[in-house]
Amino acid sequence: MKNLYLRIRDDGSVGITTPWRFSKKEALAFVAQKERWIVDRLTYRGYHARQNPKRFDPSSHIWFLGVSYPVTCEPAVRNRIDFKGDRFLFKKADAVKFPEALERFYLRSAKEILAERTAYWSQKMALVPKALKFRRYKSRWGCCSADNVITLNTALLRYEMRLIDYVVIHELAHIRHKHHQKAFWELVAHYEPEWKILRKRLV
Repeated sequence: MKNLYLRIRDDGSVGITTPWRFSKKEALAFVAQKERWIVDRLTYRGYHARQNPKRFDPSSHIWFLGVSYPVTCEPAVRNRIDFKGDRFLFKKADAVKFPEALERFYLRSAKEILAERTAYWSQKMALVPKALKFRRYKSRWGCCSADNVITLNTALLRYEMRLIDYVVIHELAHIRHKHHQKAFWELVAHYEPEWKILRKRLV
C-alpha cells in the first residue's frame, strides 16, 4: 500500500508511517503481520549495530573503529573524551553532557581519520571532491552534493575501517555518477567487490 512504511529506529523501537485515513487497529494489524521481519531485523541489529550509551556509568563502553572500549572517568572543569589506546577517558564536569562530549570526540577524529581515508581513495579512484565535510546524520552515512561536496557521518567512526572505506568509495563514485544505476554500482564494485555484504552491516 502506498505511504505505508515500517522502520526500526536507532533505539530499537518500531516506527510506522501510514496513510492519513489508516486506523490504529489497521496499523496494529500491519505490525502484527510483519512480526517475523521485525524480530529478524532487531536480531540483526543487535549483532551488527555499534550503539553507544546515552549516559555515562562505570560500566560504559564506546565503539571506535569496530572495537568496544571501556571508559574511565576523572573530574574536570570541562567535558572532554579522549582515546588512550586501550580505553577512553571521560574528563567529567557534567555527566549529563556525556553524549555531547562523545560527538565532539568523533568530530575531531573524523577530521583526521575520515579525511585520510577520503584522500587515499580519492587518489586511487582519480575522483576529487570539491570539499569534504563532517556531521552527525540520523538516517544516512554520507552524501555527495550536485557540486561534488562530500559530507560523511561522524558515526562511521564506530565501525571498522572496511565499512568506512565502503562509504567513502560510495560517495566518491557519486562524483562520476549522480544515481544508483548499473554504472554506479559497477564503479563501486571495482574498488569494493563485497559492497552488498558491507552495506547490510551498516545498521
